[in-house]
Amino acid sequence: MSLYSILSSSDSEERWVNGISQYFEKEVAIHNVPVSVFSVPKAISAVKPEAYTPQVIAFGPYHHMEPELYQMEKYKLATIKSFLSLEQILNFQELVIEKLKELEPVIRACYHKYLDHDGDALAWIVAIDGLFLLDILRGYGHAKYSQHKSLKQDAVLCRDVMMLENQIPVILLKQIRKSLQFTSVRDGDDLELFPKLRGFCQIHSPLKLAPISSTPPYSSCLHLLDLMYFLIVNHQATTTRPLEQAICLEKTDARADAVQHQSEVEENDLILNVGEIVQMGMRLGIVKSVLKPVEVIQDMPWEKISNLLGLKMGNEHDKENHPKVEEITIPSVSHLSKFAGVKFSHTAGGIGDIKFVQGEATLYLPIITLNANSEVVLRNLVAYEVALSNSAGKLAQYLDFMCGIVDTAEDAQLLREKGIIKGDLSNEEIADLFNGMNRLSAKARNKTVDEINEYYNKRPMVKGYNFVKKRVFTSWRILTLSSTILLLLLFLMNSFCQVYRCPKFFGRSR
Repeated sequence: MSLYSILSSSDSEERWVNGISQYFEKEVAIHNVPVSVFSVPKAISAVKPEAYTPQVIAFGPYHHMEPELYQMEKYKLATIKSFLSLEQILNFQELVIEKLKELEPVIRACYHKYLDHDGDALAWIVAIDGLFLLDILRGYGHAKYSQHKSLKQDAVLCRDVMMLENQIPVILLKQIRKSLQFTSVRDGDDLELFPKLRGFCQIHSPLKLAPISSTPPYSSCLHLLDLMYFLIVNHQATTTRPLEQAICLEKTDARADAVQHQSEVEENDLILNVGEIVQMGMRLGIVKSVLKPVEVIQDMPWEKISNLLGLKMGNEHDKENHPKVEEITIPSVSHLSKFAGVKFSHTAGGIGDIKFVQGEATLYLPIITLNANSEVVLRNLVAYEVALSNSAGKLAQYLDFMCGIVDTAEDAQLLREKGIIKGDLSNEEIADLFNGMNRLSAKARNKTVDEINEYYNKRPMVKGYNFVKKRVFTSWRILTLSSTILLLLLFLMNSFCQVYRCPKFFGRSR
């Protein structure tokens, strides 16, 4: 057998033949069952694989049999037995397993990756994990329970529950509930399950969800992650225009944009470095009569000067912890605020309501709540969006926008002060979260980004600097070096004269 085969033994090959033949025969009956549980492509998971792989518990056939996760099997069984009646336990095979075995083609149709399990094993996996998930969801439809007990009790499990490869299709959850008579006879569509699913999403979603009046029909919900995704992208205020399609530039411009963004970051740092050196010189000029030579040397901004001279004296450890990733070309929050006077405000809508009002010089952003599990949730939501063939990439566009404007803890703090960012993460952790995400979307240009860049580049400070940079681009390092050396010589001469007196040079008498 090939080393790279998806099958592990001859028995697996036999099961594969039987499964394919049965699927082929029954394909007509399940042609309306959409694939909803996708495996995460390596191109997406390579950056941070632990964000897409369950760490504590598995749900569904993709990871159920993995040794490091199977230790939770006894816990699952104990939990299930705690809420099943004795009659349900004794007749579990007939009530649940046999019903799920009849749905084997449907189960396989829900999963994108080939499932190397026979019908019995597949039915048991879905039954155990499905019931355990239903137990987690219990009470989430009630506000009081959701806000206290469930949030505290299930915080550890939420991380794995929201992973794309860990999803249990709703069609199977409904079958389990129906088999165990968890739903009333008159509730044919099992509407009791929808408030539980939505309640879970409400508690654990980093972004606000669409109101119940605008939510999609319950029958269209494929699984928990699917519901959260559509509740997020469909949340839009009626008084603001929608987010322009596609924040990122074309793929062909990706490399050039990354270089340009890096250049702009260095240029903005240059403005700050020169400014600090000039301010230091002014301060020394004012109080030079009381300064001693040692104080002058100690007060010199050596780190800023060394950066201007190309000598990297910064903390290399920090650079390793904040690797540069490919982002869209847009100034950061702090630069927009300092150099262009841009203000920030939160909108009552969602990711479809981002807008920049030039007359107010205000950027409106939706509120996002970031906690310990938020990065995993966001990454898996985007992975699911990428897998959807009919997706417009709205969530990826929004995250690209946030990754572009949040570069440092200062950026996070400014947005936190405006009520745009909430949650338990520190400003440094928020900056790390957004800096660690690579470009997620590759759609057409975004009008809002273009408006912000145009407004920023027209500000007097930025415009003046761009003019100088353009005129003396080839000689700015030489000019900076010369100016810095001259400034140093003046400072040293001043210090020397304060100690040894220089009446001959300055025409002063003692």
